[in-house]
Amino acid sequence: LSKCKAPVKDELASSLHGALSYEKLSEKVGEIMTAIGEKPKMDMCRLGKARDDRPRPVKVTLSSSLVVTQIISKSRRLSGHERFRSVFLSPDRSYEQRTEHRTLVEDLKRKKAAEPNKRHFIRNGTVTSREKT
Repeated sequence: LSKCKAPVKDELASSLHGALSYEKLSEKVGEIMTAIGEKPKMDMCRLGKARDDRPRPVKVTLSSSLVVTQIISKSRRLSGHERFRSVFLSPDRSYEQRTEHRTLVEDLKRKKAAEPNKRHFIRNGTVTSREKT
């Protein structure tokens, strides 16, 4: 969540490749939203400095947390699109939330390496394991 005098807006970060102008960026993010079946009103900007070895994330500001929740829940649909398989959506997180999530991801990677025959995922702040079906 951003701290500003205007009403608080929820944000969503997405990694896109290449240096794009705002119009191209808007078009590309629009294509991603269409691929998951959403077309919300949004504002966007790139974060960080441009580097050749890493794509810059895009910060997308949406009107409400409900819209963010809908988009995040539908973001798995991107893996079915060849063009957007490398695009990941995540909600805006505080420093503490980022630290906690980073720890969970590290635990997830350890469990995947230790038990490759199971399906591991993060749900409700814990790493969960299930038998592969």
